[in-house]
Amino acid sequence: MKYSVGVKFRNLVGVLALSLLNGARGQVVSIGPESQSMKEYCERVEPLGPNLILREATQITGRITDRTTEPFRRSAVELRRFISATKQVTVKKGATDDEGKFDLGIVKRGQYRFLLSPNRAFKQAEKLECGGSKKCTLNTILVANPTDQFTTNCPIR
Repeated sequence: MKYSVGVKFRNLVGVLALSLLNGARGQVVSIGPESQSMKEYCERVEPLGPNLILREATQITGRITDRTTEPFRRSAVELRRFISATKQVTVKKGATDDEGKFDLGIVKRGQYRFLLSPNRAFKQAEKLECGGSKKCTLNTILVANPTDQFTTNCPIR
């Protein structure tokens, strides 16, 4: 019994070695971010637009919770002036308090990208509405992102 197993194993090793020596060929195909720069990949799969448009100078306040109504405690928020899908400039940074509330103060009219989650654990708001008043309260519920997507490694934008 030992002899036949040893022979079979040697034969298998021999076949593998011959395959490699005789030029067994294969092709590695990269799908996803490895096939291009991460920045280009992220820009292609996640097109952006402004998610907050202010028609006049407006005081921006609000509260951020998850679907269970738990507040985002001491969580960073960032307001960026939207210039293009590939360029935004940070205007204000802040953080929520223990109740998930934030106050950015008065923000000039314009188009903005308002990031309510500091990482990709939660989806960013697609559209935030302020109407035409000089004071706007944004009470927002963030939804968890799937963690098995290629975009998981993209920076938040």
